[in-house]
Amino acid sequence: MYYLTFYLQHQILFINMNDQIFLSINCSIPEEYQDLYIGCISEMNISGIEQSLDVIQILFDEHDCPLDIHEQLLEIAHRLSIPFSIVKTDTIHQQNWNKEWEDSLEPIFVNEMIAITPEWKKQEVNHPLTIIINPQMAFGTGYHPTTRMVCRELYKWVQPESTWIDAGCGSGVLAILTSKLRAKTVFAFDNDEWSVQNSIDNCMLNDIVNVQVKQADIFTIELEEVDGIAANMYRNLIIPNFKKFYNALQASKGMLILSGILTMDADEIISTAISSRFEHICTNQEGDWVSITLKAI
Repeated sequence: MYYLTFYLQHQILFINMNDQIFLSINCSIPEEYQDLYIGCISEMNISGIEQSLDVIQILFDEHDCPLDIHEQLLEIAHRLSIPFSIVKTDTIHQQNWNKEWEDSLEPIFVNEMIAITPEWKKQEVNHPLTIIINPQMAFGTGYHPTTRMVCRELYKWVQPESTWIDAGCGSGVLAILTSKLRAKTVFAFDNDEWSVQNSIDNCMLNDIVNVQVKQADIFTIELEEVDGIAANMYRNLIIPNFKKFYNALQASKGMLILSGILTMDADEIISTAISSRFEHICTNQEGDWVSITLKAI
């Protein structure tokens, strides 16, 4: 997903392995505000951050942690007017974080045809459309419902020899699936350099040669005319760019598959899409998230 790094079922942004004992502070914060908050605390002396739905766990070196750390965290949230509370504080010892994370990853079975698996678990999967994704510092590995919903829609709508864009490509899973569905070309982009490199690496893992990956920003990039666009990104990135999406899809009367959308934002997205000359085809929901499929008219 766009503007989000290293998201899995849980997210570990970074860990300082030299530290032995950590102060772990679990904070309740809605998922749509987590990126903003993490950006604002990034200059603090943090040893690690782990994300899950509506919760972030912040780790500090116990010996270097300020005594008023709870007050500092609360004050930052207050300045941002973000719903925020501290749930609990624990002391934890150093672990082999990377091994525990890798051991926790299992193949994701999107439907009877599509599976997404890390390379070290690929022998466990025999789906016709098996996508090997080695998660690094990038969003979109199949562990989040938004990725799975877009995959199911791509399976329905990608036609052989069609041209597509993966906007906010993250780990590249959507671009790779589109290629495996016999698209002619796929242009994938993300504003995050880690995501771009992860997408390139994963394309190589899957022997994909017709996906071009570029680092670019949705607000400044010029999109060429294509048959379809998959955009897994938040509402604040989708709504201002409907005109750009429509211009790329107008000639082909192409498909726009959106996700990264919370259920509470679905009506606004659909209304804006219709006013931007899109036809609403369907909405899918998984948990608190939806995907919306549209057609340019």
